[in-house]
Amino acid sequence: MNDGIKREPWHIRWYNYNKYSIPVIFTLIGTIVFTIFLDFRTGETNFVSHIAAINVLTNKVIGFYLFSIYMISLVQLANSLSFKKKRSPVSLFMFTILNAIQILIVYLYVNVFYTEVELRPEFVITPAGYFSMNIMMIGAAFYILATVFAWFYVDWKYVKIEEE
Repeated sequence: MNDGIKREPWHIRWYNYNKYSIPVIFTLIGTIVFTIFLDFRTGETNFVSHIAAINVLTNKVIGFYLFSIYMISLVQLANSLSFKKKRSPVSLFMFTILNAIQILIVYLYVNVFYTEVELRPEFVITPAGYFSMNIMMIGAAFYILATVFAWFYVDWKYVKIEEE
């Protein structure tokens, strides 16, 4: 049944159809990574990560960093959907600025752990602390990828059309 029509491989077809969704996909994965690993206890299961990691620190500003990371990630999810629809330079700059702020806050979050080690020689970063830092860095990496792809797919000739 080959009529001489050459079909593109599935990954090429998928890319051509979904290329404007790639920033959304990476933002969604980063948002899930940031927000899914919250501490919980059910029955005999006791999962510890962010809250357990920051409770042993003396620097309490880290709670604000964690809150900010969660809030910006939720805003960025909506922002990436808006960017996918319009691909306007204004959406791109807003997306990039919020992702840069998110990366900065993740850096500050991780830095608090190492600063605590320097300030208190008896302090040792717990396994929950390492897990929390790694989760934040993985989420930030997905946000960096989303930003890079957003810059590839921006429509620099975007003109807003007023609806009647």
